[in-house]
Amino acid sequence: MPPAKLSPLMEQYYQNKKLYPDALLLFRVGDFYETFADDAITVARDLNITLTSRQKDGQGEKIPLAGVPYHALDAYLARLIRAGHKVAICDQVEDPKQARGLVKRAITRVVTPGTIIEPSMLEEGSNNFLAAVAKEEDRAGLAFVDVSTGEFLTTEVPSHRLTTELARFRPAECLSAAPLHWEEAREQILDEESFSLERAAFALADRYGPDWKERLRLEGRELSQRACGAVLSYLIASRFDLLDHLKDIQIYSGSDYMVLDEVTVRNLEISRNIRDRSRRGTLLEFLDRTRTAMGARTLARWIQMPLQSEEAIGHRLEGVEELASRSLLQRSLAEELKGASDLERLLGRISCKSASPKDLFALKGTLERLPRLQAILGDAGSPYLQDILARLSPLDDTVSLIERSIISDPPLLLRDGGVIREGYNAELDQFREILRDGRGWISRLEGAERERTGIRSLKIAFNNVFGYYIEVSRANLHLVPQDYIRKQTLANGERFVTPELKEMESRVLSAQERSVSLEQELFARVRDEVAGRAGAIQGRAMALAELDVLLSLAEVAQENDLVRPEFNQEGRISLRSSRHPVLARTMRGGFVPNDILLDQGSNRLIILTGPNMAGKSTFMRQIALAAIMAQSGSFVPAAHASLCLVDRIFTRVGAYDDLSAGQSTFMVEMTEIAHILTSATKRSLVLLDEVGRGTSTFDGLSLAWAITEYLHESIKCKSVFATHYHQLTELESTLPGVRNYSIAVKEDKGTITFLRTVVPGATDRSYGVHVARLAGVPRMVTRRADEILRDLEKEAVVLPGSGRGRQRRAARYTQLIFFDGDDGERAAGEKESERPDPIIEEIMSLDLDRMTPREALDRLAQYQQMQRERTDR
Repeated sequence: MPPAKLSPLMEQYYQNKKLYPDALLLFRVGDFYETFADDAITVARDLNITLTSRQKDGQGEKIPLAGVPYHALDAYLARLIRAGHKVAICDQVEDPKQARGLVKRAITRVVTPGTIIEPSMLEEGSNNFLAAVAKEEDRAGLAFVDVSTGEFLTTEVPSHRLTTELARFRPAECLSAAPLHWEEAREQILDEESFSLERAAFALADRYGPDWKERLRLEGRELSQRACGAVLSYLIASRFDLLDHLKDIQIYSGSDYMVLDEVTVRNLEISRNIRDRSRRGTLLEFLDRTRTAMGARTLARWIQMPLQSEEAIGHRLEGVEELASRSLLQRSLAEELKGASDLERLLGRISCKSASPKDLFALKGTLERLPRLQAILGDAGSPYLQDILARLSPLDDTVSLIERSIISDPPLLLRDGGVIREGYNAELDQFREILRDGRGWISRLEGAERERTGIRSLKIAFNNVFGYYIEVSRANLHLVPQDYIRKQTLANGERFVTPELKEMESRVLSAQERSVSLEQELFARVRDEVAGRAGAIQGRAMALAELDVLLSLAEVAQENDLVRPEFNQEGRISLRSSRHPVLARTMRGGFVPNDILLDQGSNRLIILTGPNMAGKSTFMRQIALAAIMAQSGSFVPAAHASLCLVDRIFTRVGAYDDLSAGQSTFMVEMTEIAHILTSATKRSLVLLDEVGRGTSTFDGLSLAWAITEYLHESIKCKSVFATHYHQLTELESTLPGVRNYSIAVKEDKGTITFLRTVVPGATDRSYGVHVARLAGVPRMVTRRADEILRDLEKEAVVLPGSGRGRQRRAARYTQLIFFDGDDGERAAGEKESERPDPIIEEIMSLDLDRMTPREALDRLAQYQQMQRERTDR
């Protein structure tokens, strides 16, 4: 509550604060944005600036005050947004010189993570989406808007696909009527009315006209309508009243693109690495040779949304192939694109009336490149490059408008004038002539007065307080004429004016003020006229971005010896000498390539065994990355590649606790497995690494076995299952689509060398003690582990394979006994140990109620390692 008695300024402050009580209000006062009361305390704390105070309130208490310079707003604003605040900016909306009484102020913008347009607060190569979610039972409508570029997309999906779609666009802010618990974005909970069909219809009609349903193809898509309407209403409430650059809403379907859920995007390190969430070491970094910010964003979109249409993929691949094969064309385009400005975001600022004179000049400079780019592409042969050629037609009228109106290399700020070109406006030219004449007249007057008075040191100068004046030193005061009017006495002299000088001062200052004011009006007209051509400019921006991406993919293909992928209809993924794109480049020739074959027949599911650190995870990831690259329109790292279209890729790699959600490692693992098994289709690619390791050996192996059977028999998708459960290799003899592969290891005099080569067949050794030795575990421990391993191996007994009528194969296990599924009798030839197994004895003695999940996982890992090493011998 505001105090009872306030000054007019503070009353004005609290009137604006009432409009957005949940936001920090930055209130323009002179050269500062001030905050008061609780806002000031918060701002001082989060910006680490001084907290002071101003007048006392009605209770005699001083009001806290903290402020930041207006010219440094962007830097402070960015820090406040990162700290989690919503910020309302209240500006002076009239000239203080013309104000009668208190200067009028109004909120001009409300800034949240999803409504940022300031270049300094945005990543050039990434979109900054504001999302809205309208849910109803088992379906959801989504809308995504990037205010900085004008992109506007919508779709409707089953509710279980919601997080997948959010992960695809990684919005900075998400609007909904109920919490989504989407940790990657700031959530804004709005009331149900904000998502009503009535409000949506009003917002959409206001922005797109009365025929919006038919023109935007939103008829019958009520969830999309509600989400799109909520986004538009939110933008209007955030003071984005004019959005000329907002594109027509694009409806996209999930079936048009490969599905990459949040877990898969993270595990494959497509756009952010797992370590520090930066682009370093990601697929995006590998492929990105783009010259423009528009191209960088488009490339990110392509690899996050791989295509499902062979025709569309081929369209892209043909363009990449032509550019890769024509080095001169490639170099010419690269040179012309280098230094091109971000047309999309320039247009966004122009439309939102926040563009500077330099922004318009930069826009012109990039549009001037269009004729040259068309000339370079004139003999392009591929359909995609020909299409881009047609879409790059020049915008001579826009270039001419800016050329005629804005000077070359204009100042950054408009307030000082000197932006509009001579000859553009006659009235402005007259004001400038008065200024030139007035200043020349004053200079001539100074010479004449020196001659008339005999005061050689006399000078005529100007300041903002006294205007123009004649300054005379104290030693020459006796020479001052009678018509001089004393204005100010100084320590070393005096200042004077004359009626003639005051008259000229009035003319010059009036011309100066009117000149600056007129320049601002003229600039606003030019800016708004350019904003009115947003659609045409955006079309060229999209063509430039796509050309930039094709050029980038061509360069990467050349530099890294990538090949154009073929696509087959037989459901086959066949890669010869396949490489992991990022690691192969990092290792500079040291990466060991491998052949890969997955099909719908006898090579549908690979059981991959081998030591830790040998490269199983890398092998799996390079399969997935090859599929993503190919369906994005990129060449792939292999000597030959023939792939089928993959509708979804699922990965389950690594173990971690989600403590914030109260989930253990094993619970997270099973949740992800449940998602995979209920979402994968016959056309999917599933990559599993060490499933079942987070529970007991019996449970883990049983689950891994059952999951493998389900993938093979029920889903029938292509899968790779890397495991240390060597028992799973028995499935090759019972399931026709399962094949065993392992990572080759060379043993020599007690040491091993990882050959990184994937070979047919299984292995039953994990070399855990050796890996521990490489990791630096004390020698005493590893020596003792070797002794225990030899003792445990002596306890190994021969057990049969699985029952249920399947072929039984001998395998060496100690504590694991598989019973026949029909009668439970032990298979013939089984021998029981003469004494209790020491591992089982210790397991039986554990107090599980007192163990933490971490302790249990560590203990189980120890037992498992001991048992593997026992059975390996």
